[in-house]
Amino acid sequence: MVKIENVTVKYKKTVLRDVNIQADKGECIGLLGLNGSGKSTLLTTIAGIKKPSQGRIYAEGKIGFVTQENALIDELNAYDNILMWTSMKKDEIIKALNGPQLSILKVTDFLNVKVRNMSGGMKKRLALASVFITGPDVLLMDEPLSALDIPAKNDILSFIDAFKANGGIIFIASHEENVFAHCDRVYHLKDGRCQLADLTRPVAEILND
Repeated sequence: MVKIENVTVKYKKTVLRDVNIQADKGECIGLLGLNGSGKSTLLTTIAGIKKPSQGRIYAEGKIGFVTQENALIDELNAYDNILMWTSMKKDEIIKALNGPQLSILKVTDFLNVKVRNMSGGMKKRLALASVFITGPDVLLMDEPLSALDIPAKNDILSFIDAFKANGGIIFIASHEENVFAHCDRVYHLKDGRCQLADLTRPVAEILND
């Protein structure tokens, strides 16, 4: 379970105010909002990178964070990037990458390719695999489908469904409508406030409220 209770986050100004969200095992929570609305701030606060000014966050289990920038080293290949995140041996890594969840990402297809030569979709798959291989119970994803082609988007959405089905908790910050079809609840962040979004309405319409 992840429980966010009355969380306020301030920098020079208040970015988030009195946020309350609870996510249980097998749930995916979507975070919708314009740039600067506090989506990434909320993820970094859940991850413990940023401390709330007020309130508290309780999270059971290990948290994995897939950032929008993809924390990868350009000069290393896919396998060596994964090694940066785990002490597993090569045969263990290969076995994990061919397992029922990670095989969805198809990282073994480009295991010896250097990051600098990868497409955006390959980088996103690798970043997700590098975090997931550490065994997180909670997965935080910041714009996971940004600038990806349709096959890469579909594979990552399939991975999200598999992670949920195995009892994982996911928080996804996004502006893409097809992401939210895979979420159990979606929250709209605006002017520091966070409230449930009515997804019977188009996302563009909600953002223009």
